[in-house]
Amino acid sequence: ALANLPCCASNKDGTAWGDPLNVVIVSDTGDTLNSLSRAGWSFTHRITPESIGRLVGATIKGESYPVAPVSNLYLFGRSQDFALQRARPNIAQRNHMRFWLAPFKFHNKNVWVGQVSRDIGSKGTPKTPTWTTHISDPEEDLTREYLLHSLLAEGFVESFGFVAGARAATREAPASNLTDDTYFSDGMRVVVVLSPDPIPYERVRSLLWEQSAAPVAEGQTEAADEHVRPISEK
Repeated sequence: ALANLPCCASNKDGTAWGDPLNVVIVSDTGDTLNSLSRAGWSFTHRITPESIGRLVGATIKGESYPVAPVSNLYLFGRSQDFALQRARPNIAQRNHMRFWLAPFKFHNKNVWVGQVSRDIGSKGTPKTPTWTTHISDPEEDLTREYLLHSLLAEGFVESFGFVAGARAATREAPASNLTDDTYFSDGMRVVVVLSPDPIPYERVRSLLWEQSAAPVAEGQTEAADEHVRPISEK
């Protein structure tokens, strides 16, 4: 069922693919929200004139906005059910993700299908209402692994595995999202089954489905090298 889902989120009318759907979380709603929050992910503001104004201001000034809104992407005929991010001191740099509740369950638990990526800069574009958007790191798999490790570090992972179904693309022939950011990926989705109680590393179980490729370390892609600047130690 997971492998047969669409490869990517889409625009509102479903005529163009956006970012790849590269993460799945299996857990009750309360445990999902609690685990992500305790692992350092913050819920984003909704898109309003006020939040857009604050976003644009933070972008111009290079300031932080830890709960900045994210644009809408679509799956199952609707925009994301919720979105979260792990912010950095500069609004142009953050890890963020969107989740949709799937129309099926696993062992009577909810299945959340998501998209996670890393912002490394900002740019102007006529394709958004604000005429600005973030630039995504083309190394999509890195942020997928980052999410997994953020949950492992807090002991929330009961089991995990990888399944095909996202959009695979190579460095030589990259794919692109709705705002023309290119990316490459092995096309895998990380599937994380959460535990309501803390679990030590040695008890975390691998589902032994597919093999994921080792992602490039943070900051080692050309796009990241061009846009990301060291964070001041002040």
